Amino acid sequence: MRRIIPIAAALAFALLLCMIWYSWQVLVPSAGGLLPFDARPFGYDPEEALAYLRQLDSSGRAVYLLEMHWLDTAFPPVAALAAGLGIVVATRGRRRGLRLLLLVPVLAYLGADLAENATVQEMLRRNAENFSPRLAEWASLFTRLKFAFLLVTALVLAGLGRRRSDDG
Repeated sequence: MRRIIPIAAALAFALLLCMIWYSWQVLVPSAGGLLPFDARPFGYDPEEALAYLRQLDSSGRAVYLLEMHWLDTAFPPVAALAAGLGIVVATRGRRRGLRLLLLVPVLAYLGADLAENATVQEMLRRNAENFSPRLAEWASLFTRLKFAFLLVTALVLAGLGRRRSDDG
């Protein structure tokens, strides 16, 4: 299990770098400087979502629907695998209930990110012509939850790492 963690972490990091590259080299310029939905930790309101969809040109929309979709479909499970295995290894020998509890934010992150991806994809498919404010609200909620659970996961991992270094 320990051997899988660095491989999963490296793959997650590579996927993240690719998503950052596409975001800054394609999506941001294709939307007149506006950030993509996935890169807004505090979410967005329906008016901001509609403005983004109106600004995003057809080539940026195509990249968002294809390349970014595949990258962002692979990233959450790989990142969750790396984080989850890190928690499992770091809590070896501890009570099962505690170990399971510490995995909750990882699983919640995974669910929120995948739900965000699905709702953002639907907004992109509908485009500005068939815009749904309710769908934008759900997508924004999932975006905020994704970042919140990712932060909690990072804090759990940091706390476990610090505890291990104090014990070791």
